[in-house]
Amino acid sequence: MSAPPMVQVGDLRKHFSQPGLFRRGQVLRAVQDVSFDIAPGETLGLVGESGSGKSTLGRMVVGLLPATSGSSVVAGMEVTRLKGQARRALWRRAQMVFQDPYSSLNPRMTVREAIGEPLRNFGIARGAEAEAAIRRMTDLCGLPASALDRYPREFSGGQRQRIGIARALVLRPDVVVADEPVSALDVSIQAQIINLLQDLRQEFGLTYLFIAHDLAVVRHVSDRVAVMYRGHLVEIGPAERIYAAPRHPYTRLLLDSVPSPDPAAEARRQALPRPEETPVQSTGGGCVFAARCPLPKLAACFTQQPPLLRQGPMHLVACHAAEKASPA
Repeated sequence: MSAPPMVQVGDLRKHFSQPGLFRRGQVLRAVQDVSFDIAPGETLGLVGESGSGKSTLGRMVVGLLPATSGSSVVAGMEVTRLKGQARRALWRRAQMVFQDPYSSLNPRMTVREAIGEPLRNFGIARGAEAEAAIRRMTDLCGLPASALDRYPREFSGGQRQRIGIARALVLRPDVVVADEPVSALDVSIQAQIINLLQDLRQEFGLTYLFIAHDLAVVRHVSDRVAVMYRGHLVEIGPAERIYAAPRHPYTRLLLDSVPSPDPAAEARRQALPRPEETPVQSTGGGCVFAARCPLPKLAACFTQQPPLLRQGPMHLVACHAAEKASPA
């Protein structure tokens, strides 16, 4: 019998009221009816353009942002219903690695204080026991012992991200939401951090929700890939199948937009159509991708948001014309 999912997200929604004189009363549907599971030890890559709702979804999964409706169950705990000490218990099991390693660290704390803070806050370890845990984690994250008495401003971006990862993992969580953990880093450093996250996954048996907009990055870390567009999940499936045979036209456009080192292939690369100047607020009146979709439109494309339907083993696609999205 297979183990139950470590993360279960069901019909999760997040709506924001728009501020300002001319937008007052309007609703931004940042996340709309998103559902997925993540098995223990699995990495689910979540991709999409900026503004697709990826980071909002990630924060809701671990309870850093309240959901408008729906459910998120992490390690058997219903996140959307937790309060007080129960929510603190969740954060021992689920942690987050943020995009900007500098703003996520207290500039007045040394590395030792920053990594040790979760141990103190949760009453897990103090004194020599805490020091041993801090040193072991800094060593696993590739930081020298001499770094412990220095401040975040004294480190490069890649080193600061290692500090952020060490702080998140010192509690030995089961689930880690990594929100664009390498997008703020130089390309030469990105591979080092990705390899570190992979090594730590093996070391501690971690379950990852890995959020990124770079499909080339996601390809190397994910068992499965989920694609978001304007708050909706439009495709989800095994990573090798998503990259080899994407079924949703938006996924294909994202893959076509990845630069190629081959000049001839780069010249043939299809540019991603520009989004409208004003984001469309879906009200259930059609597919949210219809305005940018390169496929011939069906009548349903303008009247109904397509549901996620099975298109193969563990492969779900939300497209009225999914059969037209298969590769030639």
